[in-house]
Amino acid sequence: MDARLIAAVSRSAEGLNVAGLCRQLGISRQSFYKWRARFALESLDGLAERSRRPGRSPQRTSLEVEDAVVECRKRLVDHGLDGGAATIHWHLGRQGTVRPPSEATIWRILVRRGFVTPQPSKRPKASLRRFEADWPNERWQADHTTWKLANGAEVQVLNIIDDHSRLCVASVAASSVTSPVLWDAFSAAGNKWGYPSSCLTDNGLVFSGKLRGFQVDFEVRLCAAGIVAVTSAPFHPQTCGKVERFQQTLKKWLRVRRKFLTSLAALNICLEDFATYYNYQRPHRGIGRTTPYARWTAKLPARPADQPIPTPPRPVDPNTTRSDHEVRRGEIACHSVRVYLGARHEGRTAQVICRAGDHLAVYIDNELVRTLVIDRDRRYQAHPPSRR
Repeated sequence: MDARLIAAVSRSAEGLNVAGLCRQLGISRQSFYKWRARFALESLDGLAERSRRPGRSPQRTSLEVEDAVVECRKRLVDHGLDGGAATIHWHLGRQGTVRPPSEATIWRILVRRGFVTPQPSKRPKASLRRFEADWPNERWQADHTTWKLANGAEVQVLNIIDDHSRLCVASVAASSVTSPVLWDAFSAAGNKWGYPSSCLTDNGLVFSGKLRGFQVDFEVRLCAAGIVAVTSAPFHPQTCGKVERFQQTLKKWLRVRRKFLTSLAALNICLEDFATYYNYQRPHRGIGRTTPYARWTAKLPARPADQPIPTPPRPVDPNTTRSDHEVRRGEIACHSVRVYLGARHEGRTAQVICRAGDHLAVYIDNELVRTLVIDRDRRYQAHPPSRR
């Protein structure tokens, strides 16, 4: 029989040895008398399990503060911004309407109100090895990502950030990130912020030909300017993690405004607005909750080398072949197919890099003109439709 029920009905037992009964039931005498008193007042309802939560909590966060946390969270998310506990704490401190609780308290409020989705499968930060440049302009990170406009057209967004301060030095949208687009954006950023001493990118053809045994236009220009060209390991995006994470934040901002982004011009205006907010107003958690511009100005920036950097030796890939072809009628003949390049290249010499037999990259004066995988079912390899 349940110990509580025995204690409840024991009042009618005369000469009951309470201490012995409690030892036999494995309960304390205080519990025995408590249950007997509750049964006398409330009958069987008094034996139900009750919460041990105190009747009042003087230190509990007020409802006003909780509502301010929730309102700030909703406002940040609605504007496409980060809405984590640390960000909310920073914004509440600047608003001054309420005294912000600790970040841990804000996180508990968000969990209690249903704003946090558990993600136990996320990789713990302790397993990551963090690195960072010591000075502004010591290293820039560059990458491009795809974005779909409201009319369904796909475009590419080129982003360049400073490794030390996370400053966004360039964010430009184009129908395709070609060598001229890349260098124009890089030069504009260098004229505004000063050129870096090195630049880190992935192994995309517009950035580097290192894995293919040659230099592309971007690498040639970097070396001529005294800037060290650095590439990440293949299939290891973590090396360029800062610019990759920047693009995640950028896309969150763009998704909220997607319906207004109907053209490249509109997208570029939105990118300028985001860069201004990101550099001058947004507190960055990775740099101690300060703004990228404040951290960039805290130290003197690094500079490129005073003389051009010699071209490093390139490994020879047995699976890669190179050949030169003259452009006639806007196309070249190579590898048993005709590849269209465009009438504007008429009479020029194209260098074709063939990898694994079917993957072609076509360069003219170190500028990437076209990449394609040969369709063996077709003799003529037409150029894909241009993206607007």
